[in-house]
Amino acid sequence: QVRLKQIRFCGQLSAASLGRLALPARLTQSEAESGKEVLEDQEYTDAMDDSAFMSALWCCVYGGGIIFMLGLYGVIQERIMSEPYGENDFFRVSVFLVLCNRLVAILYALMMIACKGEEFGNKAPLWKYLAVSSSNVAATWCQYEALKYVSFPVQMLGKSFKMMPVMMWSIIISGKKYGAKDWLIALGVTWGVTQFLLTGDIKSKHADKGSSVYGLILLMCFLACDGFTSTFQEKLFKEHKTSKYNQMLYVNSGSAVVSGGSL
Repeated sequence: QVRLKQIRFCGQLSAASLGRLALPARLTQSEAESGKEVLEDQEYTDAMDDSAFMSALWCCVYGGGIIFMLGLYGVIQERIMSEPYGENDFFRVSVFLVLCNRLVAILYALMMIACKGEEFGNKAPLWKYLAVSSSNVAATWCQYEALKYVSFPVQMLGKSFKMMPVMMWSIIISGKKYGAKDWLIALGVTWGVTQFLLTGDIKSKHADKGSSVYGLILLMCFLACDGFTSTFQEKLFKEHKTSKYNQMLYVNSGSAVVSGGSL
């Protein structure tokens, strides 16, 4: 019996020894799996970094494109409206400029709808497109006319007033609610712009003295109409799921009819 106990004890020791000998092998396999997971995580992180970099790059490209094209648009717009042709001959018919702008936009919208394979039919009722078109023509006409009386930098800065009209139209049209923080920010921006306009020379280079008041009134009308335009367009996007090119086509078509009828 003593001999049998010794044999069993030796067997247990051997099994324990074999387990200890096998342990490094199991640790090695675990380390290999862990290393594989670390490598996969690193590859995923690198891919996410590349994706974030490309997103940031395209954001800069698009933002730069917007700034460049709007800057070019503003320079040409000011040249057409505020500079004389000859001795004292200015561009007088702002509605014709609106019509030309809208005709080009219609051609672009048609081209993009065809390229994207979208439907040409209207997604929203035509009267809603016409409402946006009417306010859009009024806003653009006021914007062009204002350049005859105030400088282009003043017009651009005056657009900072847009926050307040948009918030008011959003409450009326969409029933949105804004907190005290939003109103304070809008009020602060409005107050800052007002201080600038009241303390400097704002008239256009070739405008008569005192005519800048008329230019400011036109700017206010522009802000009111433009605030309605952007708010109602947002409502069309949400309620009728219109694409940007579909809305561009019908809004500009309505604007072309309205501006053409105004000539």
